[in-house]
Amino acid sequence: MVQHIAREAGLQAFIDALEKDGCVVIRDFTDSESLDQSVREVQPYLDESAAASAKSTTGALNGGTATCTRLVGRSKTVREKFFSDKLYQDLGDYFLGLDTTIYMGGEPVVYRSDPLLSISITMSSQPGCKPQLLHRDDKNHHARHAAAASYSRGRDMLLGLFVPTCDTFRANGATRIVPGSHLWGDDRPDFGPDGTAGVVDAELKRGEAFVMLGSLYHGAGEYSMPTGCRTVHIMFMCDGVHRQEEIPFLSYPVDHVRTYSKLVQDRLGWKQSEPNLGWVDLKSPEFLLA
Repeated sequence: MVQHIAREAGLQAFIDALEKDGCVVIRDFTDSESLDQSVREVQPYLDESAAASAKSTTGALNGGTATCTRLVGRSKTVREKFFSDKLYQDLGDYFLGLDTTIYMGGEPVVYRSDPLLSISITMSSQPGCKPQLLHRDDKNHHARHAAAASYSRGRDMLLGLFVPTCDTFRANGATRIVPGSHLWGDDRPDFGPDGTAGVVDAELKRGEAFVMLGSLYHGAGEYSMPTGCRTVHIMFMCDGVHRQEEIPFLSYPVDHVRTYSKLVQDRLGWKQSEPNLGWVDLKSPEFLLA
């Protein structure tokens, strides 16, 4: 089972759940008005992509999935409310933030590297959309995993946030997950003869959100209903020393980035990772936003 935890339980409760299961549901993550507004902001892009999606060769889409890419630039609600949510950002700091002690001569110095936004996308599953194969999202970073009995901090390089705009359940393709699989190694996984061993549906109520580690086996379910859609805003952060899945400096024009909050600017990479990663003219790049 996936743990459903109220936001009021505090940060440590969510850390414990993620370390134990690799995933957790945040109750009362957001409100209906914010979800409605986010749909209005992305719907034109979903409509535009719907016709092309059936012919898509992108494996994650499986045909029949409408998308809105460049999400944090196209939806202010997603950018400043969902992605910037303090609980999600605090979890990102815990699981992905890096504080490294090095020595300059004989003197210790601690350097900080903050998480980055790796990808933001809205995915809308339509009737006939087939299930994804179970996979780990950190495949893009060629991550390697050692089997472990318990979680150790620093094991993951990705942390995902899924914000559905409707209730999600098996018939409309709720994400299938394998709790505990974040502790598995890199041997071939065994999901049993019918592919369902250990697999559960991440069923969510509208207003809830799902958080998972990048090492968790998961995959979107089949949309078996004849009508409707399942629309979910998806964001992943990576640690600050790995390449982002989406190229932010090409996806988000500088004039637009200037209007974003400082947090979002930093998460897009407009802040140098200490000591010297990601500079322009030997300076942290935020001066270009002035």
